[in-house]
Amino acid sequence: DPCLVAKIYHKPTDEDADRLTVMFSQPPDAPLAAEHSSIAWPVDLLHTLNSKQQIIGFLMPRVLRAEPIHIFYNPRNRREQKPLFNYRYLHRTARNLVAAVNALHKSGYAIGDINESNILVTDTALVTLVDTDSFQVCDPYTLEVYRCPVGKLEFTPPELQGQSFREVDRLPEHDLFGVAVLIFQILMEGTHPFAGVYQGRGEPPSLEARIKAGHFPYSKKRVPYRPTPLAPNFKILHPSIQELFIDCFEKGHENPQERPDTKIWLQVLREAEDNLITCQKNHQHLYGNHLKSCPWCDRTKKLKGRDPFPSREAVRNKKHLQPAQLKQRKLLSLGPQKTTTIPRKPAPPKPIVITRKMGQYQPLLTPILTKTQPPSSPIIPLPGGGNGIAGIAKDAMWGSLWGVLCAAAVAGLALGIIKGSVAVFGGMIVGILWGGFFSLAWQYIIPVGSSGGSLGLTGAFWGGFIAVAISGSIYGISNRLELFGQAVLFGGFLGTIWGGFWSAFKPPLALPASGRVWGRRGLFLGAIWGAFLGTVIGAILAGIFVFQESMNENSNTWLELLSIFISSMIPAIGVGAIGGIIGGAFLGPILGAPTLPLPKKLSGVRGAFLGGTWGCFLGVIIGVILGGVLPQLWSIDLVRLMRIDEDLTVILSTIFSAGLGAIAGCFSGAAWGGMGKW
Repeated sequence: DPCLVAKIYHKPTDEDADRLTVMFSQPPDAPLAAEHSSIAWPVDLLHTLNSKQQIIGFLMPRVLRAEPIHIFYNPRNRREQKPLFNYRYLHRTARNLVAAVNALHKSGYAIGDINESNILVTDTALVTLVDTDSFQVCDPYTLEVYRCPVGKLEFTPPELQGQSFREVDRLPEHDLFGVAVLIFQILMEGTHPFAGVYQGRGEPPSLEARIKAGHFPYSKKRVPYRPTPLAPNFKILHPSIQELFIDCFEKGHENPQERPDTKIWLQVLREAEDNLITCQKNHQHLYGNHLKSCPWCDRTKKLKGRDPFPSREAVRNKKHLQPAQLKQRKLLSLGPQKTTTIPRKPAPPKPIVITRKMGQYQPLLTPILTKTQPPSSPIIPLPGGGNGIAGIAKDAMWGSLWGVLCAAAVAGLALGIIKGSVAVFGGMIVGILWGGFFSLAWQYIIPVGSSGGSLGLTGAFWGGFIAVAISGSIYGISNRLELFGQAVLFGGFLGTIWGGFWSAFKPPLALPASGRVWGRRGLFLGAIWGAFLGTVIGAILAGIFVFQESMNENSNTWLELLSIFISSMIPAIGVGAIGGIIGGAFLGPILGAPTLPLPKKLSGVRGAFLGGTWGCFLGVIIGVILGGVLPQLWSIDLVRLMRIDEDLTVILSTIFSAGLGAIAGCFSGAAWGGMGKW
């Protein structure tokens, strides 16, 4: 694929493989422009061809027609290679850089090694962050931190100066210092913010020592430095940008939390760009409307004719590569000459003509999928859908509604069986027919790309499920059954916990190994598969036991057989699920565990299978946690129905609740996964 490039390690390590695995499994929600990626993120991993399939590298998007960022902010390089890259383009470059960093921070990553060599820029001000495999990565499942072992001292914050990067966990505020340094260089003609003329005695301290001491030459405090003579005036910057630099380099020196974050930078840089105005003498000169005159015209004179932003005419005639010749006075003849001068009317300024449209990333960071960069796998949302605690709370509320609905359906079905209610069964049959019919009708009204049989079965399931919940609720309320109310309340309680767990914890999808996974991830995957297989085995054993009971001479009624099946299935599943988790966690790291199936679309039948597998694991965990309090919450009548002793021990209640959690988790996970609610 010409749109991709490969990076292959000469001496790959296990840490490299683990880091790349996490990065590939959890890509950031990076801003995209047409045919351009803002972050050269791994889109696929490269393995050896032997049985171990060791990770030796990765594929990433190819970045075309881009140069290191210093080519654009260094005055000499820009004048020679990108002479028409004006001050508006520099502002847009800074904005796009901040947008990319914002995407990484929002996804839980830290760059660590921020420097001018790891950032590429196009002629249209689009930015790409490269060398991503050196970023600091945290595994969301094992909480293992893969640190960034390198860094450039000119972009390192004062609190990290002199420390070993291999022993430091990078934080977003550490990156914010390096980002501010780059923005300063972009908007101040390549000048480093801590570069200045030393006013003290002895040899001038190094740049790293100035950073550690917090001696910002443009500070409001008194420092032993003054700005370098060739640096632009600090006041050419928008006043809000000046304040942000003071906050970062002065206040942030004492408290790193005071450094402006990426959201503030995006807002202020946009405001500054919108307030740029055009010089009447040179349309390539753009400056803030807070200034009374063009600072670039003054700077051209100061630099003896070298224009920081030469006009299009000068570039066309290649005059921008040489200093402008100073005009000399003509020697007048001795004889007086009579001349008539006619004042010329000044020509109106020509409008700016931008031959290439500047690229811009949306600050909202909504990815735009393009043909040149198809997604390698579905992107699993972050905990809470990327909204943190608020998202988890929202999903917990949906879970409570789901729990009430499930409890009403189960209780209604149980009442229909026990009480022999024709109304409940009639409602369920009507719901199945109603759901199946309208799903098939919907297929012909608005085609959705699914088969009619699949839609019909899905509609019949949901129609019957909702109908039995409604009819059961009506029956329970009309007959004032206390057991029904307790079941609904308990279902809402469990549903709230389920929704929070489902939102907070995501399955480890898109693991690159096509075979088995060992180590820590093998332990995690082994526990997941163990819970699912233990649940299936427990249900099968319970079915075999009921079948043997039905073959006895003193055969029970179908209601008694159903009661036996339920009372034996739940503890059997509990034992199987807990044993499966323990066995899988033990054997997974040693023998290896298969990865979870990743469908192309996280919905439908495959999404339901994936959700059921993951939901079973979550359900068992929830059940084990609640096992100690389950006897106090569970209905005595239902315990008697399932032939469980009222005096449950902690072990028995844990097994019982684990089995119940496995069943509820399988069903809920399959339903939510089928709907694509990840």
